[in-house]
Amino acid sequence: MPGPFTQFGMKTGHVDIIDWDKAIIIGFGAQWDITKNEWYLRISPLYVETPDGPREITKARVVYKRPEPTQIEFDLPEIAVNRDDILPAISRQQSTTMQYRLPAESAVPVSVNGDIGWTTYETKDQERPYDLLYTIECWSRYRAVAIMLLQMILARYPIFGSVKLTDSLGCVRTYKTVQSGIADLTEVNSLVDRVCGYSVTIRAEAELTLDRIPEFQTAFTGNQTTTPPLGPPAQGPNPDLPPGGIYGDGYATTRVTVKEG
Repeated sequence: MPGPFTQFGMKTGHVDIIDWDKAIIIGFGAQWDITKNEWYLRISPLYVETPDGPREITKARVVYKRPEPTQIEFDLPEIAVNRDDILPAISRQQSTTMQYRLPAESAVPVSVNGDIGWTTYETKDQERPYDLLYTIECWSRYRAVAIMLLQMILARYPIFGSVKLTDSLGCVRTYKTVQSGIADLTEVNSLVDRVCGYSVTIRAEAELTLDRIPEFQTAFTGNQTTTPPLGPPAQGPNPDLPPGGIYGDGYATTRVTVKEG
């Protein structure tokens, strides 16, 4: 009969690739605009000189980059997030590791030979480890704005940083991130048509649930009763057993069949 020491971990929900996409943009401060149905990053007000006079810039739109660059409709300043690769992290894979083992919701406390446990346990194996590579691009028609956006991303995702992810049960997890490189993406088509851009690539040491779903295991208790079993040694009521609990003797059921000759 398993004792209390066999309970460990904390119940967690599921995470998928879409959860990671959302976590990455929230990680650098993006917010959701309900009225416009889009993400944006609020920035300190900047004033730039234009032919029509000073222009105030207070936020940058955040989008997921489309597969074809020619199909991107720029609304500058803009931050484009692109998920580049999904790589199995074999070095972090532990095939026999259990993520948690906790009493199931329908479990009843049970006492067997002085050990306290539960009739049913919920278990879940370790989730699949992956490295997710994201490239975050900062675009603007003004170099100062593009550089400021880049520095904001670098501050949120430093050389060795972290990102918080919320799973399906609302549990907040923290994962490691690493900078992989910074590039200048500035495009100059003519003297009057210039788009300044910078990018930073980060690697998130992630996990994906995939097939790691919870399983239920029934504990072996033997014959069950609502009163403490008698006999040598006599066992009285266990004060640690919560109300509604049951007792088991820890022995398998023995059946005897008598046949006439």
